[in-house]
Amino acid sequence: MKKSNCKIATQEIMGNILIVLPKFIGDAVNCTPSLKLLKVLYPNNEIFLLLRPNLVDLFSRTPDYSIIIDERFNHSKPISILTQAKILKAANIQLAIIMRNSLSEAILCFLANIEYRVGYAKNGRSFLLTHKLKLNVNHHYIFRYCRLVNEPHDHPFNTIPNTALTKEPSLLITKTRKKSIGVYFGGKNKGLRHYPNELSFAAMASIAIKVDCVFYIFGDNSELDDAKQLHEQLNKQQIDSVILAGKTSIITMSDAISELDLLLTIDSGPMHIAAAFNVPFVTVVGLGTSPWSVVAPKVNNYIALVANGNQLLESDIINEITPTDISDAALKLLLAKS
Repeated sequence: MKKSNCKIATQEIMGNILIVLPKFIGDAVNCTPSLKLLKVLYPNNEIFLLLRPNLVDLFSRTPDYSIIIDERFNHSKPISILTQAKILKAANIQLAIIMRNSLSEAILCFLANIEYRVGYAKNGRSFLLTHKLKLNVNHHYIFRYCRLVNEPHDHPFNTIPNTALTKEPSLLITKTRKKSIGVYFGGKNKGLRHYPNELSFAAMASIAIKVDCVFYIFGDNSELDDAKQLHEQLNKQQIDSVILAGKTSIITMSDAISELDLLLTIDSGPMHIAAAFNVPFVTVVGLGTSPWSVVAPKVNNYIALVANGNQLLESDIINEITPTDISDAALKLLLAKS
């Protein structure tokens, strides 16, 4: 039995390593700097990523990591936590870094008899962890993930690497003289983060007056109606646009974003994908699920328009950001890139 919270010596880890990634796209992308740090510490160990099925394609292209699918979340045939634990046990894992703060992931790694289990002391799971850290909610999410690697190993690193993903050429973005501008303002399913269609259209129309461009409208199936309405409004004004909402997987969306000249977005997974590919973006920030200060991408080629007015109704907060604010920011970034 290892002494709880003793520093982990890399030479003691002879087995494989497991990273339990979060379930959301943006959070998973923000874990990529911590994966880089771990690879530096353990260049010769096999590193497994435990991933929800929908995230597998996004992380399967790099040879640095092996994938274990978390079949507990297989929609057609989910397995039990005990069966998933048996899969992990068979992978000869000695060290687990648990990026999610849920109780179930800590139970899973405990049931898999993983010797070292690192995570934040949240949700009553401290007794299941061999190395438990106290969460500081003021820390940036990327900092939190890197800290789970750095601190238990006695702080070998001083800086955080950039987020990064692997891409392939996209057939969805047509390369012409026109600027390729992606748009993801979400749908009504995004609640208070959604930027209303009428304001989105006004911003895009203002950009199209000054820039010869094509707008690529992203979204999932639940956001298709909003995307179609936006597309129809643009067509009436003879503004070029392409609906990609409902037509992409996470990986094809990621590849498409990587080839854009600019992305207009809310605080979202597509925003973090753009940051990982160093694609300029304008992000519209109303009332998010986390404070903007702890999720803001750590790159320099974007403009964040953060609502900071006097609206008392939550639904009106994001409306404080005007279409002119968005078009001015977009033009500034496009000019900087050209």
